[in-house]
Amino acid sequence: METTEMITRIQDTFKNWVGGHLIIEKIENEDVDKTIMLLEGITFLQNGEQIDHYTDSTLLQLQGEGKIISEEDTVPLPHSSFDIQLEGLMNINQVEDGLTITTERANYTITYNSN
Repeated sequence: METTEMITRIQDTFKNWVGGHLIIEKIENEDVDKTIMLLEGITFLQNGEQIDHYTDSTLLQLQGEGKIISEEDTVPLPHSSFDIQLEGLMNINQVEDGLTITTERANYTITYNSN
């Protein structure tokens, strides 16, 4: 599947999930982060646009209130958003209640609940 088609599928999926709860597990460099959030909207930024002056690549920003869960503590999401860097997008896999996104940088497993 081409990158453009994968990005379109990702966008369509998250648009359909607005108003529901997400559990996002991100694995990057053997570090596992888990986030729970109520998805209120999405923003898709492509090359040339910058967020926080650290990237000029393809980015999906999920907006909504949420919490980052770690072994030590649970803290609110900064800026009420979660960023998924889509540069180096390699694969997506859609399942009944979720989506996996694989990039050169990280693996994301997103589970959706409409409640």
